[in-house]
This record gives sequence, C-alpha cells and structure tokens, in this order.
Amino acid sequence: MIKNTKQIMISLSISIVMAVLYWHISFKTSNEDFFMFISQYFLLFAFFLVLIKVEANFKRLLAFAIVSRILLVFSVPELSPDFYRFIWDGELLTQGINPYAHVPNDLISFNGFYDSQYMRSLYNGCSNLSQGNYSNYPVLNQILFFIPAYFFESIKGNVISLKIILLLADIGAIYFLKKILEQLKLPVQKIWIYALNPFVLIEFVGNMHFEGVMIFFLLGAVYFILKNNWINGGLLLGLSIQIKLIPLMLIPFFFKNLKWRKAVGFTAISAVVVLLLGKLLWSDQLYINNMMTSIEIYFTTFEFNSSFFGIVNYFKSESLGWNATYIVGPLLSKIATACILLLAIFRNYKEPLDIIKGMLFALVIYYLFATTVHPWYVSMILVLSLFTNYKFGLIWTLLVPLTYSFYVLESGVLLLRYLEYIIVFGVMIFEILRYWEKGLVNLNFKRFFSS
Repeated sequence: MIKNTKQIMISLSISIVMAVLYWHISFKTSNEDFFMFISQYFLLFAFFLVLIKVEANFKRLLAFAIVSRILLVFSVPELSPDFYRFIWDGELLTQGINPYAHVPNDLISFNGFYDSQYMRSLYNGCSNLSQGNYSNYPVLNQILFFIPAYFFESIKGNVISLKIILLLADIGAIYFLKKILEQLKLPVQKIWIYALNPFVLIEFVGNMHFEGVMIFFLLGAVYFILKNNWINGGLLLGLSIQIKLIPLMLIPFFFKNLKWRKAVGFTAISAVVVLLLGKLLWSDQLYINNMMTSIEIYFTTFEFNSSFFGIVNYFKSESLGWNATYIVGPLLSKIATACILLLAIFRNYKEPLDIIKGMLFALVIYYLFATTVHPWYVSMILVLSLFTNYKFGLIWTLLVPLTYSFYVLESGVLLLRYLEYIIVFGVMIFEILRYWEKGLVNLNFKRFFSS
C-alpha cells in the first residue's frame, strides 16, 4: 500500500512538472527563442520516458494524456504559421470562394480583403510560400477549416475550435491504437509512446497539424482491415486521404491482407469517398491542377530537413553551377516510388505485422528521398513503429524538433540536421541488423522476391 502511494505521488509530481512545461512552451516561449524551446522539449521528453516507466495505471495515464492536450487548446501556435492558412482557407469558403481558385497574394489586393483588418491579419500571418501559392490541403481538410470559420470571425475562436477537432481526433487515434494492439496481441502499454509523447502533443493540438486527424482515420482503416471489414476500412482510408494525400502510397500494402475481390472493393470504396468529397471543390479541372501545382513545389523548389536529397542535390548543384532541385527532387521521388512499389508487390507478407512493417519502411524510403521533411511528418513513422520492435521512430520524435532552428539560427543548422539523421538512421540500421541476427527480420532476396 505504501509502495503504491509512493508510486502515485511520483507519477503525480512528474505529471505536474510536465503540465507546467507544456504551459510554458505554449504561452511563454517565443518562436524566436529556439534554445529555450528545445531545452524545455528535451526536459519534457525525459520526464515522459520516466512517466511511462514508473506508471502503469491505464486510467491515470489516459487522464493525463487528455488533460495535457486540453492545456494546449487555448494557446496560439508559435512554432508554425500554417494555422493562418487554415483559417484563411476556411474564411474563403464562408464567402463562397474556392480556396483552390486564387492565391492569397491576388486576393489581398481586392477591396473586400484589403479593407478587412481580420483578413489582413490572416494574410500577414501566412508564410511567403503560402501567400504566393494555391492551397494544397484536400477537401475534407478544407471542410474542417470551414466549420469554425462559419461561426467565428476571430483568430482565437478558429484556433480553439480547430484544436478541439484535433483533440478529439487524437483521442480517437488512441482508441484505435489500443484496439489494434489488442487485436495483434501486443502490449497495450505501447499506446503511451504515442499518447503521452511530447512530440505528438506539441505538433498536433499544439501546432495544429492535421496529420493527427489523418492518423485517426488511417488507424481506423488498419483496424477494420485486420477485422476483415474491408467496407469500413475503405471508407476510413478514403477519409484519411482527403486529409493528407500521403496514405495513397500505403494502399498496395492493404492488398496483402485481402483476397483480390475484397481488395478491388476496398480500393473502389476509398476511391469513391475521395472523389465524392473532391467533387465538392474539385468541380473544375483547373482547381485540381492548382492544388497539384502547390504540392509539386515540395518536390521541385522547396527544401527543408532533407537527408539523401540534400547530399545528392549539393553535389549535383556544385557540378552544374546552379541549384538543381528542380531536376534532383522529381528524380528522387520517382526512385522512391519505384522502391515502395517493389517493397509492396514483391515482399512475401505472411502476417498482419509484416504488412505494418512494410508500411513503416515504405514511409522511411519516402522520407529518405524527400526534399521536405517537416517535423510533424515523422508522426506516421512513430505510429507504425509501435507495432514493431523498432525504436528509431521514437528517437526521431526526440530529435526532429531540432529542425526548428532553421527559422532562427544563422549558423549550425546543417550540423543539427546531420546530427539528427546520423543518430536516427544509425539506430535504424543497428536495429535491422540486430533483429536480423535474432531471426525477427528476414531480408534474404529469395523471400523478398517470392510470391
């Protein structure tokens, strides 16, 4: 009894310290003070690891996971300005303007926009890249932007409303994580690596990135496929794609758990969901082209926190005498696509866990060759790694916030990037070799290319 009371007091003390740190990061830490942010983040991460080690009570951990997110609901994001574009797109829809039809730079010069202090505030909050390009957020994401914009004409009102949506999606993701872990007969305690991870809290409810909603739908799709319910699985995968397009690359892996008739039906349902929702705003081919043009920027022009691409582009640009991103980006994207298809088609998957591992390494391949790897992109790596023995996803969530130095520091940014990738991919390679030796990973070519 005394031991149990002592454990509760330790857990409560850690939870209070973490809550204070969340509050201080959200309300008192400027986006220009990188060292203050990163030191608090590392401290949070350390307390998080201790908490999931010393506390085993499911209800207490769930309560803290929810309360921590509620603390973040009322703060305005400091680390990323993306939320201004979310609200901007939502406000356009309330005015009957298709967000794929105009770039903010064009609209702000119109009298109705220029005269509105509110719209000017939203425009000024957007990054230069966002101001000069069409929206690249799929239709279901736009609908979520529209809902609070319909009720509130204030940044604070929109922010709180969108964060509540993200909070509910995160709770839903925790629910599906628990169900999947139970279905696969894996330790349920693994959910806390996601549910209590400071990276997840700060990037989703804190910074308002909708990967959290995408993950909710994606985990729902995985759960229903594992239950052999391909109809609900296809429906939820379609919704996930309409939040972010990234789950499109995972469709071939779902086939491995379905017979061909069900696989066709599953794909058809996902396609119908995507197209029906798309019809709401993609009624004109021009709008689709505009959205894809904005997405293309992340492969041909923009570069952030890249790994393999950064090395290849540097040497290619040196040899040509000019920035070769426009050539290197699409080329590496094609190589990544080919590698992912080979992984999905020719790998001999025998168990559901093998399929999830396939998805995990498909994303690793994608980000290895990508020109842009924003911190919140790593969330899918973390989630899928929970169903495996790999820890490199967890380590990546510790290190990827170092990339926020890009916006503040004049020097040392490249060194921090090297540190991030050397550690993450070093651990990943070590783990692959370690599990290979133990027989938990089978990478022989005969099996890889067998039917």
